[in-house]
Amino acid sequence: MNAQRGVPILLAFSLAFPLAAQNRAVDVLHYRIELAIPQSVDAIDGSAELTVRPVAAPLASLVLDFAGLTVDGVTVDDAAATFTRDGAKLSIALPRPASAVFRARIRYHGKPADGLFLQRNKYGDAGVFADNWPNRAHFWFPAVDHPSDKASVEFIVTAPDRFDVIANGTRVESTSLQNGFKRTHWSEATPIPVHCMVFGAAEFSVLRAGAYGGTEISYYLYPRDRDLGARGLGRTPQMVNVFTDLIGPFPYDKLALVESSTRFGGMENATAIFLNEKRVGEKPSMEAVVAHEIAHQWFGDALSQTDWHDLWLSEGFATYFGTVFFERADGVGAFRRVMRERFAEYLESNGEDARPVFDPSIVDLPSLLNKRNYNKGAWVLHMLRGVMGDAAFFDGIRDYYAAYRNGNVSTADFRTIMERHAGQPLDWFFREWIFEPGHPVFSLAWTWDEKRAKVAVTIEQRQTTPTTFRMPLTLEMRGDGFRSREIVTVGGRSEQFELDSPQRPDEVVVDPDEMVMKEVLR
Repeated sequence: MNAQRGVPILLAFSLAFPLAAQNRAVDVLHYRIELAIPQSVDAIDGSAELTVRPVAAPLASLVLDFAGLTVDGVTVDDAAATFTRDGAKLSIALPRPASAVFRARIRYHGKPADGLFLQRNKYGDAGVFADNWPNRAHFWFPAVDHPSDKASVEFIVTAPDRFDVIANGTRVESTSLQNGFKRTHWSEATPIPVHCMVFGAAEFSVLRAGAYGGTEISYYLYPRDRDLGARGLGRTPQMVNVFTDLIGPFPYDKLALVESSTRFGGMENATAIFLNEKRVGEKPSMEAVVAHEIAHQWFGDALSQTDWHDLWLSEGFATYFGTVFFERADGVGAFRRVMRERFAEYLESNGEDARPVFDPSIVDLPSLLNKRNYNKGAWVLHMLRGVMGDAAFFDGIRDYYAAYRNGNVSTADFRTIMERHAGQPLDWFFREWIFEPGHPVFSLAWTWDEKRAKVAVTIEQRQTTPTTFRMPLTLEMRGDGFRSREIVTVGGRSEQFELDSPQRPDEVVVDPDEMVMKEVLR
């Protein structure tokens, strides 16, 4: 997801479970969600059928996350079942202890307090849009509302026939009921996290934008934003092409970019990216947001973090690969400019509050939407690329994606794959950049020894955080008509190096290719 710059994110949600992956008793395999939206577009009638596999068997009850809406009845394998409500939890008593897969169906109605918005858009037209992150799906359908429990999903939505309905997956049916309503059925067979399970219903201009490798690409835009909005999304097929080449096959059969009422700048819902209506059509291009959200289809959707605190595996990856698109499409200069902007944003937000990327002290989910997970996470990947070299790094990324596609991942999983391709342990790298706070602040002094044709360089690390960073660092000597480079490995608070130089340099430059996240004191 792409948080809107300068706009505070206020989320209403229930912390009804630990932030870490739950020790679950069940694995939901599939959600079949049927919803009816009246002409007044002010409530929903719903039915959610969950196909459930017991993990801790025999299972006496099924406990789901579900808040606010009125439950009209529950069945288990088509037999009536009793249930109780306790805050944001729905507990269903099973007719008999379950050791095998079973189906639970919950019928409900009402107006969701969060997660699904029935409201007018910026032009005053009615619409319905889901907006689930982080754990707000359970305000409109019962679920195990945590990214560690992925499932396939289908939506059968009956809505006023003036609406087009978009959702995850492939469209199975669109039928006029000849009574002022239309039934639309979408189905996604690939397991995805619950926060990515969405639908939208509104009056759209639906534009086919092409296809890449069998993946159909389309835009769903408000009719008055059709032309300007489509121009701002113009390089979407090229983004899919670049990411497929760098990472691996696109995970799904379709990709829709949807103008919506999401409160974020963009939201990476699998196969149906939601873009904030306030930004579509207002600027000539949304390419940076779009590249970020498309990269999420691989990182965050196909590969979902097991633990909330590993959010950098989603947001850091999407931020970095969204920027790598511009490196491939527009050149290294454009790429470095954006990476400098990412670092400046990180510095501005970090202030005196230096914390690690992986930060278990965070207890409210919105606080995870910080520049450490986004911007520093992106820089961590860039520095790892520098340590490993392009070939090994991107081979490792492709291997990581292939190994965990449609599953869940941790930082340890990523490290293991990358160590294999780096040919060296990387515990030091992940410890200092992910699990410890801060970044290096270098000062450099040098002298010229003419007799020996040597440059003596002293590098100090001046950061106030306790971590001393070990990193390969390129030093470039620049003089009249020459440039000469050497790579040194820093690892102490103060170190000296001798560099060969054909003549006295005019300056010695630290990290000329901008491969290390750092400050350099002048």
